[in-house]
Amino acid sequence: MNLSTGTIDVFVYGTLKPGGTYHQQFCLPYLRKAQPAQVRGLLYDLPNLGYPAMTLGDGWVKGYLFTLDEAAMPGLDYLEGYNPKSDDNQEYARQWLMVFDLRGQPLGEAWLYVMDELPTEAVWLSEGEWNSGRERVSDS
Repeated sequence: MNLSTGTIDVFVYGTLKPGGTYHQQFCLPYLRKAQPAQVRGLLYDLPNLGYPAMTLGDGWVKGYLFTLDEAAMPGLDYLEGYNPKSDDNQEYARQWLMVFDLRGQPLGEAWLYVMDELPTEAVWLSEGEWNSGRERVSDS
């Protein structure tokens, strides 16, 4: 988070991406900058839930690096079922990780949502990208 500019950097890989179910409501009003990007991890489709989940790992997950007005963060946390004031079991955890451009060059760190415990129906997406049409677009 950059306090001097009142913005946050967030990496999204699902329904928050451009064209995704929640992009217009939770990102677009706050969006200052967007660029294709990737992070280290593994991506899974959750077909029974209609959105993806990411875990930490050695693969690449493709998405977008957004610079948003910091006022977007409470809505993103709400959508992801994440409460920063709770240690209770939550579906997603918000983490601060390095983000890279599509050539693998570092862009800086950003917030992103990862899932520690995947549902049994989770399907690994070896290409590291979740698209509407085949899986659907989801947040995070």
